[in-house]
Amino acid sequence: MSVESILALLAKSGKKLIFAESITGGLLADAFISIAGASAVVLGSEVTYASELKVALLGVDETVLAQKGAVSAEVAGAMAKGVCAVGQASLDLESGDVIAIATTGNAGPEGSPVGKAFVAIYDGKKVAVRELNLRGTRNEIRSQTVDAAISQLGEHLGL
Repeated sequence: MSVESILALLAKSGKKLIFAESITGGLLADAFISIAGASAVVLGSEVTYASELKVALLGVDETVLAQKGAVSAEVAGAMAKGVCAVGQASLDLESGDVIAIATTGNAGPEGSPVGKAFVAIYDGKKVAVRELNLRGTRNEIRSQTVDAAISQLGEHLGL
């Protein structure tokens, strides 16, 4: 599936897309925004690399961060829910009008385990989180996370 097909489907359905990115640092949003006409669907992206910003901008619970760590399914899900709420509130949209995608992980070279990442999708009803265990250089891991997120969103949309 392609980003173009995802954008076309979302535009046809009237749904909007918003991103919360940590490991991908804006690369995921860029994959969509680089396509002409993306502004009809894409609301924006919050790059929340620091845990403090995950709390301040996305409303991620500090206790969850402390207990589970930034690289966890729980934090990825909370990031997706948080950025979805930001998009809905900013544009006075209803629940279900916005699909949020969040990425968090460790691309290395330090820390453990390098290559572990999570992609979360929140559609206003439920959160779907996928754990990734990737290999490669820092940039390869980040790119693989973007590819996995696009694939997961396509699957979520039935493409």
